[in-house]
Parts: sequence; structure tokens; C-alpha cells
Amino acid sequence: MSFLNTLRERASSLSLFDKTNAPKKPSKDELFREEFKLPEGESILDETAAEMLVVSQADENQKGAARINDNQLTNHSNFVYSGKLYLTKHFLVFRDSFDRKSCVLVLNLSTIKKVERIPSKAYVFALSIVTNCGIKLLIQFIGIRSRSEEFSHKLKVNLRDNIPNTKKLEPFLNSLYSEFIVKKNTPGADKDSIKSPEGGLGLIFKFPGDPKKLRDKSKLRLWYDYFRRYGRNLSISRQKMFYKLLRVGLPNRLRGEIWELTTGAMYLRFQELSVYQKTLDDNAGKKSLAIEEIEKDLNRSLPEYSAYQSEEGIGRLRRVLTAYSWKNPDVGYCQAMNIVAAALLIFQTEEQAFWTLSVLCEKYVPGYYSKTMYGTLLDQKVFESLVEKTMPILWNHISKHDIQLSVVSLPWFLSLFLNSMPLVFAFRIIDIFFLHGPKTLFQVALAVLRINGEELLEIDDDGMFISVLKDYFSQLDDSAHPNSTDPKFRQLTKFQELLIVAFKEFSNVTDEMIAQERNKHKPAILQNIETFIKRSQLRNLPRTPNISQEYLSNIYDRFYKCIQSHKASLGTGSSSMEFQTFQQFMAGFCDWVLSDEEYDSHPDDFLHRLFRNWDKDHKGVLTLTDVVVGLDKLVNRNLMESISNFFEIYDPESKGEVDREGILQLSEGLLYITKPLQDGLVFDYLTRKSIESYIADRIVERQKETNDEEIMLPSEVNIDQEIFQREQGERYLSAASEFIQRAFEYAQPVTQPQLIELEDSKDLDKMKANAALDPNHPLTLNLATFRMVILADETYELLFTETLASSIHLDRSTSISDKGGILRDMFDGLLADGRRVANQVRRRMDSTATSISNNNGHSDSAGVKSKTGAASIAEEEDEDDFGGDATTHDYGDLLEGAEIQALGDVPLSSNVKETDRANELKVLHDNMDEIKRTLDGQESSKNDNLIEFES
Repeated sequence: MSFLNTLRERASSLSLFDKTNAPKKPSKDELFREEFKLPEGESILDETAAEMLVVSQADENQKGAARINDNQLTNHSNFVYSGKLYLTKHFLVFRDSFDRKSCVLVLNLSTIKKVERIPSKAYVFALSIVTNCGIKLLIQFIGIRSRSEEFSHKLKVNLRDNIPNTKKLEPFLNSLYSEFIVKKNTPGADKDSIKSPEGGLGLIFKFPGDPKKLRDKSKLRLWYDYFRRYGRNLSISRQKMFYKLLRVGLPNRLRGEIWELTTGAMYLRFQELSVYQKTLDDNAGKKSLAIEEIEKDLNRSLPEYSAYQSEEGIGRLRRVLTAYSWKNPDVGYCQAMNIVAAALLIFQTEEQAFWTLSVLCEKYVPGYYSKTMYGTLLDQKVFESLVEKTMPILWNHISKHDIQLSVVSLPWFLSLFLNSMPLVFAFRIIDIFFLHGPKTLFQVALAVLRINGEELLEIDDDGMFISVLKDYFSQLDDSAHPNSTDPKFRQLTKFQELLIVAFKEFSNVTDEMIAQERNKHKPAILQNIETFIKRSQLRNLPRTPNISQEYLSNIYDRFYKCIQSHKASLGTGSSSMEFQTFQQFMAGFCDWVLSDEEYDSHPDDFLHRLFRNWDKDHKGVLTLTDVVVGLDKLVNRNLMESISNFFEIYDPESKGEVDREGILQLSEGLLYITKPLQDGLVFDYLTRKSIESYIADRIVERQKETNDEEIMLPSEVNIDQEIFQREQGERYLSAASEFIQRAFEYAQPVTQPQLIELEDSKDLDKMKANAALDPNHPLTLNLATFRMVILADETYELLFTETLASSIHLDRSTSISDKGGILRDMFDGLLADGRRVANQVRRRMDSTATSISNNNGHSDSAGVKSKTGAASIAEEEDEDDFGGDATTHDYGDLLEGAEIQALGDVPLSSNVKETDRANELKVLHDNMDEIKRTLDGQESSKNDNLIEFES
């Protein structure tokens, strides 16, 4: 099994099997919602095969009631469609199985007025459903009767649950123009009492284009006939004619509603009525960076349309963009959103535009209007890839002359062609875009290059490339073939030709192809964005004299890794850190940050105070800059500055002094940051020196037993670590006790005593007996006195010079959960290099040799050898000033490369001849490789209480 596990681990490490960055496959419900543009939360409760017939009131009047006859739903001339019927919480959905476009029904359950079972043969189960607009749906279930009855029962339950929604149906329908034109043209209707619903700015400032040339009334008449026959708005059935009418262009008065219907924004608006106005009211008067950016761009929104030169148009646009910035703070506001929102408001009310903009930004083109605009950058790579596949000759020409295609195409995608072609034609593109989705933009963009391909092949300059396409967009109303002898070809405009090429020649550009290309290029795009953002943020950080650039990079990575909601490349999530996240972040770096299970957290403990000290703006969160500046002060090894920084944590108001309670809290803070040292999880410099002395003494004792002239370093020395852990713990507890005693001894009395009233005289007597608690004599401790008290203790002086900074490991990439591992790392560091121990042995032996020399009148240099070689390891000065190796960043990393440094540290007596000196150096050179192999091969025992040191 272990062999199989090894193979599995190795296989999983290969990029071929690495699925961490693989795109997540959408679930069935997600695909279902995307296909039918349903709101979030809608999921399939039940589904069944069925046949459906849509019968209008006109059909019934002409041919009578529908009837069941030999498994046929009706004798009407209408088509009967076979397909799938789905039930969700708020919708009944039907889709034909022929091409999924011949009959598609998305019926809101609130619009159903009547449901009844149709009498039929025993093996046939059918329902008749009547909607609020008078359309009758005849549904015959296919399958066993029990399943049909089960589906019918679930439909009944959901209809009952949707009864409260019917109350808001009528006011919602009154806001739709489709309801108005049907009611107004109903025979016998009181036309004076029927009011036209509110609309877009086009009702006030006119719609773009010539209504007669656009044949607006004829189009409106065709849609009126469609609504009467197949339903409308929340109960419309999409037949083949629906797509044809939309392709030839929508009438201006209906365009806003059809956009709302095809995007699914209509379902959202009905579900969230009054949310738009409530969002504006709840955030009235508030300021934000997004609002400031919106104000800058308001006057640059479709300046060619007169409404946006007036306060009416500017006001509507401001409110829609502001409301969306509050609804989606991750996006807030992005360039080009003002152009799209301005286009929507020409045909839609503010509330309609608000929900359509929401669907557009979050569903149709996610990432286009974000802080990083990653969606736009990604689709530019996809577009270039499609150009290379479909038009290789043109692509080779573009690459050869280094023409930046993205400079040309980026505005097309970002503004949905609104800034590139006349508005009349851009709105036709948007009609199809809202129906078929993002592939429309790619198809139209490819068609533009195809039509102008021959002319573009003669261009070798970016400026001329843009100029050719700009001229083409300005002539879209001209004839595509003015010199043709065929009248039909002469009447064909360039815009019509563009649509034909886009949706005929490039019909092979499908949603699946675009999704595949996006998944292919997405990792590289996101990585480039993240790298750019990281480099920019690190470059803009304040100067940090105590933190290197490498450590800043590590801090950046850990900071945003802890904030799991933050996605830098997507521009989403918060970039600030709350306290719980801050605790997790610091635990990954610091030895002394304990988990919630290990200590009782309270607002005045050290970590909470540190958090508030770094939060200079008192926002309750920390930014990356706050954390970097705070860590830079925390790892400062300058003794006086380090003491001042610690004191500042307990002096938030910068008074330069703390009261009696503050003194006690200072002592608690010192106990907190030295907890691992008290428990012996890590060793400080003084303990390491004791360990080295202990090892040296053991070696000297063993040398005396052998009576050998040359000192041999043993292969291992056993150390009882509990002794040193206990001694260090006692030393730190003693230091804490002496700190409190000295702090109250040298604290200054307050000039005006502040008395504390106590009811119990016994408690008062007890407090008076203790100088530290006597309420009649309040004390303060200033910074200078605090420094004096710290410097009076060797342990705490070392704490602020070296120990505290060394306990913060800014090079850690992952948090260490096993505290015992820190101690083992320290022992491994001692095992890796024995130079310091050898120095102490040498000093002891030299002291003995000097004593013998004084008695015998001569001296011999005693060499120190390991069992594996005859290399002489020389003496070096003891580093008692905490410099050099004593202040290395890692506790265990005492000395690195000792065998190399030993070459320059060979002590020689003054009476040694030059030839002897040369011989000693030669011996060192000859045996250096052997010494290195010996040191590299050292291993330590894993016994918890007994650590083995090998030279």
C-alpha cells in the first residue's frame, strides 16, 4: 500500500493531475439558470417529459375549446411541441426538444390564474393552465401516471406558496408597455383610463434615428400581434417569430422592455420590487470613491445625445450608477459603465436600467467593469486567438507589423460598440447581444475585420489601422454594393452586410468555443494582473529599514492569503484585515502568538493592543501598509527604539506615561511575548550559551579520561533539554517579578491623588498595605523610567535587543502549528555546526596548556580533532555583544560555513616558526573536504528528552 500511496502522491504532484487551477464545472442548476436567465436561488424541483400547445383567446373564439382525442392535445392548427417541463420555486419552464428554440416558455407562477385537469383516457394525464394575459397552455405529460401526478402535486404546492406574490403583480405589470398596448387596443376598453407607463429618456428627448426610416410603427404592430397570440412579459412563450422580430430590430418604445426580458432583469425586478429606491434612500448623503469617479464621468456619457446635456438625463444617470455602486461595492464604478448605463436609460426607466446593468455586469460580461478589468483583458486574448484561427493571413500581417489589435478592439467590447458606431446601429447590436450573449460581440468584431480585410492588409501602422475602421463605422448606412446591377444588392447597406457576415460566416463561433478559449488564457491573465498589482503595492509601501524586499514580498503573500475573500486579480473582496484574521496572520510569523484555545482573549491583551496601535485611523481594520509599518517597528533591533515601540502600545494617547493599571498591563504584555521562552519551546541567546558551555565541559572531561595530547571531538553528546528549559523558564518568571517590583519602586507619584471610594474598610486596608495598589498614592511610569527598569535586567535587555526580533520569522511561508518543531529546528541548527563548541573547548585546553607551560617552561599547541579527520579547529573570540552569529534570524542557525571561516581564525603562538605555520594551514586545506563531509552527515536523535549532538 505504501508503494501505491507513493505513486499516487507523485502523480498528484504532476501538473497533468493538478486540478487546483482547473475551471470549476457549473452544476446542473447553474446551467439551467444561465440558459433561462433565472435569478439566483432558483433550482429544479422536478422535471418531466411533456407535450405543450399554446392557445390564444383568438384561437379559442375561432375553433372552440381544446379537447383530447387519441393522445392528441387539440385539433387546432397550432404546433404541438414535445420537450421537457421543469418546475422551480417561482417558475414553470418548458423547452422543446427539437432545437430548443421552437418553443421556450418561462412562466412566473404568480401569473397563473387557473389550473385544471383535462378529462381524458385512463393512461393520459393532462393539465390546462390559464395565465393572466388570457393565454391557455395545454400540457400532456409523457410517462407513468404516478410521476405525472407527483409533478402536478408539487406544482399545486408551489402555486399556493406564490399567492403572496400575486399582490404585487398588478402594479408591476402597469410599468410595462406591452400591457399598455394590449389593453389599449382591446375592443371595448376605456382608453382614457389606461395610462401609458413611464419610459426612458427617449420619450422626452426623442429616440435616436428616424422613426419612419426605421419603420417603428410597423414593428410595433407585429409585436402587438405576437403578444396577443403568445403572451407577454412574465408569461411570454418564445416561438420562432420571437427571434425573427428581434433580429429585424426592436421598436424604440418596446426596446427597453425586451432588453429587460431577454436578460432576465425583469424576473429580478419583480422579485426585488422597491430595492432600487431603498438602496438610494439608505445611502443618501454617503460619500465614496466610486461616487467621486461617477461625478467625473457624468458629462462624458454619450455627449452626442441631447439628454445628457441636461440635468434630467444627468440626474437619472447619476442615481443609477450610484445605486449600483452601493449594491455591488466590489465593483463600485468602472470606466465605460457610464456609457452603457446612459444607453439603457434612453429606453428604460431608472429601476429597469438598474437591474439590467446588474445582470450585464455580473452575468453577461463578468470582469469587464471591475477594478482590474480582467474580463476585458481576457476577452482581448480570446479575440486575438479567434482572429488567428479564422483569418491567419490578416493575423500574420498584424503580427509582422506589430499592430496592437487590442488597442483597436478594446473599446468595441468595453462599450458594446456604443462608442464606435452610430447609436442607431449600436442598439441593433445590443438587441442581439442581450438575446444570444457575449458571442455576439466576437462575431461582430470578426465580421468587421473580415469585411475590411483587404484594405487592412495594406496598412502597416496602428494609426492608419484605426482610421480605416473608423471610416467604415461612419458609413454603415451606405450601400454595400452601390455599383451592383441587382437592385437587391444596391439596397443592401453596409450594416446589413455586417450582420450577415457576423451571424452566417462566423456562426461557428459558439459559446463553448469562447468558454474553452477563456479557460485556456485565464490563468496567465490573472497571474499577470496579480504580479502587476503586487509589484505596484510593494513599490508604494513606506520605507522599511528593518524589513528586506524579500520579506516584504512574503508579508504581502501571507496578508492576502489570510484574507480569503480577497481576489486581487478579480478586483473583488476586502483588502483590509479584521482582528480574527490578524491573529491568524501573526500566528504564522510569531512564536508567541497563541491560538484561541491556548489563552483567553480579552480587549486589553497584548495582541488586541497591538492591533489598535497599528490601526492609526481607528477604522477597526488593518491595511497592508498598517501591517508592514507595524512589523517594521516590531523587528527593530535598536534597543532604545524597540523599548519605546513596546511602551507606545500601552500609551495609545501618547502621554509619555502609564498609570498603575498600565504598569500591570505592561507586565502582562511582557509575560505574553515571552510565553514560548517560559515554556522552553524556544531558547534565547543566554540559554544557547549555557548549552554550548555544557557540551564543552563534557568534551573536556572526556579528554581528561583519555589522556590524549590531541583533543578529539566525540561523535555525539547527550543533553537533557528539560534542565535548560526549566532554568530558562525560571529566569523569565524571575525577570517578570523583578520588573513589577522595580516599576512600582521607581514609578513617580501623581501630584494630585485620585481617591477611590470603597465600602469595605478591610479591602481599603489591604490595598493601602500594598504600595502597588494603594489608591491614596497613585503612580505613573514614564518612558525613561521604563527604559531604566528594562535595562536593569539582562534577560529583558536581551529581549528587546535580539530575542523579540528573532521570534518573528518573516521568512516563513506557512504557519507552524507544531510548537515543538521550533525547538527541534534549534537543536538541528546546533548539530549542523560545532564551531562555537569547538571554540569553547579550545579556550579551556589553551588555559590548561598555559598553566602547564608556566610550570614546565614550554608550551605545545594542542590540536582538536574529530574522529573522522585531523583538522585543527582554532579559537575565536567569544561574541558577548550579541553581534555576528548571536543575532542571526533563526534561533538554530548559529553559524553557517564554519569550516570556511576557520581558515582565517587559526591561533598561533608567537614562537611558532613560519614553516610550522605553513604546515598547519596546509593541514587545514588538505582536510577541509573531509570536515565538510563529516559536518554534512550529522544526524540528531528524535528522542524528546535526550538530544544527541554529533560533531
